[in-house]
Amino acid sequence: MNILLITSDEELIAAIRRDDRKALGELYNRYYKKVFNKCYSFTKKQEEAFDLAQEALMKAFDNIHSFKGESSFSTWLYTITHRHCLAALKKNSRFQFHRLEENILSDDEKNDPTPAAEETSERAEQELIMYSLIKALPERERDLLNLKYLQGESIENLQTQLNISGSAVKMRLKRTREKLNMLYALSITYGLDQVLGQIDLFTAG
Repeated sequence: MNILLITSDEELIAAIRRDDRKALGELYNRYYKKVFNKCYSFTKKQEEAFDLAQEALMKAFDNIHSFKGESSFSTWLYTITHRHCLAALKKNSRFQFHRLEENILSDDEKNDPTPAAEETSERAEQELIMYSLIKALPERERDLLNLKYLQGESIENLQTQLNISGSAVKMRLKRTREKLNMLYALSITYGLDQVLGQIDLFTAG
């Protein structure tokens, strides 16, 4: 099916239910920015909003079979996003994938099969997927993410290191993060190994 000919959310959803990855990517791109903005309105922190948006979209895609069309897809998606953000705020959790050490359990927690411990284990699995995807990115994009989010380089320092303008740095970061989000979405839906096996299809250019 030619995605360029698909205009409605309903057509994309029908294609996704037939395991059409291009349709999944199109729907993701169509709503990511709006979902991110909604999450940002809750957190007022860009990094937390980035991860919350990712998680809300994953939750929606994982449950897209339950979308009955009784309301618009956007209303259904924003309801999921709203509830996800509220739940996250209530737990007062930090949503950052880039520091595994922050999620190391104490000995007591390791022996405690509570929902909190299970959630931490699930979070560690999500981070492992993200690390695997970052490693598979083209070198330029991988290095940019590492410099910004692992080493904490400022936009000003990146300008100097890369010899480009601040706006160019921000644009590269935006595009790389959106690509990473896309790969994560596909990994959750189709499996990490399958996405890594076809990584060139998504990282070309």
